[in-house]
Amino acid sequence: MKINEIANTLKTYRATVKLNNGAWVKTSVEAENSSHATQLLKHLYLSVSSVTELTEDAIDEATATKTPQQLQVKSLADQEVRLKQQKKQLQARQALTKAQAKMRDASKPII
Repeated sequence: MKINEIANTLKTYRATVKLNNGAWVKTSVEAENSSHATQLLKHLYLSVSSVTELTEDAIDEATATKTPQQLQVKSLADQEVRLKQQKKQLQARQALTKAQAKMRDASKPII
């Protein structure tokens, strides 16, 4: 076994393949890069008219065990995203309230 067979793991690619008969097939292949994945799909499905939606799966990241420090950083990053979203929602509510007050003032009858 060569060192590059161990060090360079293959990536999993998902694809939607359109066959010449008009049928669509969803499949996944393992390859070094997207070009190789496309070539492999064309070879596997001899009647391929096109390969679309070729996306790389993040399997390695999902199955890797994270350290407590990595989990803490991820938790803080997630919290930051939630707080930014809450800030945007609050600003939108305040702007809406202000706009509604202006509409009420504008629609008051002039005496």
